[in-house]
Amino acid sequence: MKELINLTKLFINDSLGLSLFFYNRTNNKKEFSKQLFTLIIVPIALIPAFFFYVFFMIALYTGLKVIDQTSVFLSAGYIFISFLIIVFGIMYILSVFYFSKNTEELISLPITPRKIIISKFASILIFEYAFAALLFVPVLIIYGVGEGMGLGYAILALVVLLTLPLLPLSLETALIMLIMRSSRVKGRKDFLQIIFVFLAIALVIGVQFWFGTQVSSSAEVDFQILLNSLLTNNESLLNSIGYFFPSSFLVAWGLNRLTLMSVVWIFSLVLITTLSFGFMVFIGERFYFTSLVSGKIARKGRTLSGIERGKFLGKKGHGAMAIFSMDMRLLLRTPVYFFNNVSVVIIVPLVLLVSLSFAELSPENINGVREFYREMPMVINFMFIGFFVFFGGTSATTATTFSREGKASWLTRIVPVSASDQIIGRTASALIVQSLGILCTLIGVYFFMPLTLTTVLLTVIMGLIGSLPILLFGLFIDMNRPLLDWDNPQKAVKNNMNVMITLFIGMFYVVMLIAICGALGYFVNQWVSYAVYIIVSLIITIAFYKKINKDLEKRLLAF
Repeated sequence: MKELINLTKLFINDSLGLSLFFYNRTNNKKEFSKQLFTLIIVPIALIPAFFFYVFFMIALYTGLKVIDQTSVFLSAGYIFISFLIIVFGIMYILSVFYFSKNTEELISLPITPRKIIISKFASILIFEYAFAALLFVPVLIIYGVGEGMGLGYAILALVVLLTLPLLPLSLETALIMLIMRSSRVKGRKDFLQIIFVFLAIALVIGVQFWFGTQVSSSAEVDFQILLNSLLTNNESLLNSIGYFFPSSFLVAWGLNRLTLMSVVWIFSLVLITTLSFGFMVFIGERFYFTSLVSGKIARKGRTLSGIERGKFLGKKGHGAMAIFSMDMRLLLRTPVYFFNNVSVVIIVPLVLLVSLSFAELSPENINGVREFYREMPMVINFMFIGFFVFFGGTSATTATTFSREGKASWLTRIVPVSASDQIIGRTASALIVQSLGILCTLIGVYFFMPLTLTTVLLTVIMGLIGSLPILLFGLFIDMNRPLLDWDNPQKAVKNNMNVMITLFIGMFYVVMLIAICGALGYFVNQWVSYAVYIIVSLIITIAFYKKINKDLEKRLLAF
């Protein structure tokens, strides 16, 4: 047990970089202050979102109470959090089990494979427990207080909380180990990580789509029958959604009404969770280390001839294009970078499109929207502009552009390109990612509300121009405080405070700018508002460009 605890501490230390944190406290006060600031500001920044989540859950419980369907409340929260654990757990599982370098060093030591697997899984589980507690404890408290539950409920609820992340993570880890063991995926693990994430997201969206279809079809058959079912059977809604995650039935049966059978249902949940954990360890002992070793065998590409090699090496391109190509390749070939930068601009429009499909807008509603668009085009235009700039603000492309290079950043210092080429190349890669999000959005909107050519050109151009100050601000921040000391690419994005700073300040700037310009358009003239928006954006862009161009060479030497 002592060895398991020590290994788990080692993996947690590796994930959080605690050794570096305590080292900086003594030897590098400046860097320690930055790390401490991140530890303080991130939880503070998440407080409003947490309170919004709690208020939403209170409203949901109140609504279910009105129709006597509170039996579904715990199951809904359980399923929602389980899906989040599954989606975000993919990145952590692959990162800890397959992309960390500590496993290779531990293999040669007299440590059994089982202890390494359990310790790695435990290091993931600790973070997931904190995440699950943050989201599920409010659900348990709201239901317990609303239904007047006592001490027995609190004890059983604690047991459910302990099983919540363990069950889905165990099954997910076992599945990933089986897939990674396949001889057909050797050398393609980066590609598979991207596929895993998109499959998980597709699963969540697909389940939502199926559920929405089922509910809407039931309503079309006879809404009065559906309403009567909800009012006469307080578990009808539970029976409808429980099939998405069968263990949610055990949670509902165990906590909704406290009887002797409640202990049986919760014990069954614990038993299933224990068996799932054992199954994961069994799969890991037989397939994990084999797949880890076989994955080191990289696929060989086509061998270039002497003429082709000479032609390729002798080819010279523009400095900005070389930086752009380097940055884009780094984004596309590293799954963590791809998911946090490129996939966002695909997933967000897709989710909006699916949501609009669920809404099943009637022809009258669609005509009403189109009529509003004809009467108030400026409002719609600024809505699209704000949404397009949102892609630039949420993208971590420029805010991590130097951080993503890590210890290889010395290459950036020696390449024979000017500071202006660095700025143009790195900003261009962010604009390409943003343009992909704009294109996906326009394609999705076309099916509901065809836009005029003037609106398309105006919103696209102003969206790109408006995002330039945010992108350059992100570049400026990462230039001055790059996160280069990491041993896992996930840390360059996930643990990088530059992303949060750029997001919050960038979004605040855009909201204020659009609000002011929108007021000008309403009280003066819409074309005046567009002109002010463009002029302000260009002035800030030029100011950032000159500042970065002046200081970049000095900052690169300080990396």
